[in-house]
Amino acid sequence: MTAPPLTAETRREVGSTPAWFTPLLVWRVLVAAGFAVLLTTRRGIAIEGANRVLVLAGVTLALFVAMLAGYQTYRRRHLGRLLGFTVDLLTASVTGFMALNRMSFFNGLDAVGERFNRNIIWLVVIVAGWLISGWSERGGLSRPRIQRIGRYIMAGGAAIMVLAMGLLGAIPGVLANIADLEVVPVLGVAIVAALFARIQIGESAARLFGTTQSQSEGFDGLLFIAPNALGFLAFFAGPLIFSLVISFTEWSGLQPAEFVGLANYRELLGDALFLRSLRNIVIFGLVAVPLTVAPALLLAALLNSKLPGIRVFRAIYFLPSIAGVVGVTLIWKQLFNATVGFLNYSILEVTEFFNGLFGTAVAAPQPLWISAPEVAMISVIILFVWQRIGFDTVLFLAGMQGIDRSLYEAADIDGAGAWTRFRHITVPMLRPTTFFVVATDIILALQTFNEPFILQAPSTPAGPGNSTLTPVIYLYQQAFQQFQIGYGSAVAWALFILIFGITIIYFRRQGEDGFLKA
Repeated sequence: MTAPPLTAETRREVGSTPAWFTPLLVWRVLVAAGFAVLLTTRRGIAIEGANRVLVLAGVTLALFVAMLAGYQTYRRRHLGRLLGFTVDLLTASVTGFMALNRMSFFNGLDAVGERFNRNIIWLVVIVAGWLISGWSERGGLSRPRIQRIGRYIMAGGAAIMVLAMGLLGAIPGVLANIADLEVVPVLGVAIVAALFARIQIGESAARLFGTTQSQSEGFDGLLFIAPNALGFLAFFAGPLIFSLVISFTEWSGLQPAEFVGLANYRELLGDALFLRSLRNIVIFGLVAVPLTVAPALLLAALLNSKLPGIRVFRAIYFLPSIAGVVGVTLIWKQLFNATVGFLNYSILEVTEFFNGLFGTAVAAPQPLWISAPEVAMISVIILFVWQRIGFDTVLFLAGMQGIDRSLYEAADIDGAGAWTRFRHITVPMLRPTTFFVVATDIILALQTFNEPFILQAPSTPAGPGNSTLTPVIYLYQQAFQQFQIGYGSAVAWALFILIFGITIIYFRRQGEDGFLKA
C-alpha cells in the first residue's frame, strides 16, 4: 500500500531529492535503450517468420511506453511513476522467468514436489509450532516462554524438513547455475527492475511525484490487480494474440511460419468439412438449448416450494453439473451401447410390457445410439441436456426466490391461478436470469467438444459420417492431428466470430425488447 500522498506544495517543502532518483533516471534511459537495441538489431530477436512481427510489435510498444515513462519521470509527474512501475514490473517478471528457465529451475520443481510429498509429516510439526505460538496469547505471564517454544518447534520442523528433502545438497548446483554467464546479466536485470518497482511503491516516491489522493487510490488498485493482470497477459491475452497472428500463416509447429494473409479464411469458406461442422453445431444449439432451458424453468417452479425434503431434490438435480465430464460421459457411453446398454434394454422391456398388456406385436426399436449417423447427434444432445439442466434449474430457482412475494399476493387477491401467476409474474420477472442462462447455454453448445470426443472414442470424434463433427473437434483434428496449426487457428477465430455474432444479436434483441436498457 502506498503512503498518504502529498501535494506539490508539500513536496517542495520536503526539499531534497531522494538519493534513488538519479539512478532511476539512468535506469529509465537504459531500459529504453535496451528495447531500442532489441528493435534495431537483427540478433536481438532470434525469431523468424510471422512470429517476429508479433514480437517486434510488442517491443515497439514497450519502447514507446519506456520512453514516455522516462520523460514523465524526469518531469516528476505521477504518470511517470505509474508507467515506470508498470514497465519495471513487466521487465522483472519476464527477465526473472527467463533467468529461472535458464537455471533449469522449473525442471527441478518436480523433484522438489516428490520429496515434499515424502516428508510432508514435518509440515505437521511446523503447523503444531504455529498453533502453540498462537495459543501463547492466552498464556498470561508465561506468554513469552510459550511463544518461544512454538517458534523453536516451527524452526526445528522447518530445518528437519529441509534436511530430509535434501535441499541443502542442491545449493551448490543452484549457485553454479546462477554463476552461468548467460544467467547473470538476465538475473541482474530482473533484480534491478524489481528493486526500482519496489521503490516506486514507497512513501518517498509518492511525495516526489506529487501523487494526489485519487491517484494514490488508483495506484493501490493497480498493485492489487498486478498478479492477476500478469497471469492474464501470460496465459490468456498473449496466447490469444499469438493465435490470431498464427491464423494468417501456414505453420506446422515444427517449421518457421509462412505468412499467407487471408488464405486460411478463404479456404474455410469452401471447406466442406468445416461447413458440415457449422451445420451440425447450429442444429445442435437449436435443439439442445430449448430442451435445456424449458425443463429447467419448469423444474425450478416445482422446486420453489416449502415441501418436506425439497432441498434433497435440489441437490439431486444439481449433481450432474458438478460431476466430472469424462466420468459422466463414459457412463453414458455404456448406457448408449446398442447391445448391452441400459437404454435399449429399457426400450425392449417397456415394449414387451405394452405388447403383453394390449396384445400387440410391436417390434422394439434398438437404435445404434453412437454408431448410426441418424441418431449420433441425438445422443450428444441427450447427454448435454442431462448435464446442464440441473445447473440451469438452480439459476432459475435463485431468480424465483428473489421475486417480490407481494406480486403473488396481489395476484391471489385478484383471483389469478397458478398458471396465470407463472405466466404473467414469474416468467417476466425472470428475464435477467433467462438472458444469462440462454446466453451461457448457447456459448457452451457452440463450443461442444468433450461429449462427442469421448462418446466416439477410440474411433474418430467426428462420428459416423461426420454426424458429430463440431468446429472445435475440427480445430483439434487440423491443429493437433494434422499439424496444420495456422489453419486450426483460423477455425478457432471463425468460431469466435460466430459465437460473438450470435451473442451480439441476442444482446440487441433483448435491448429492443426493453431489457438491458439503462
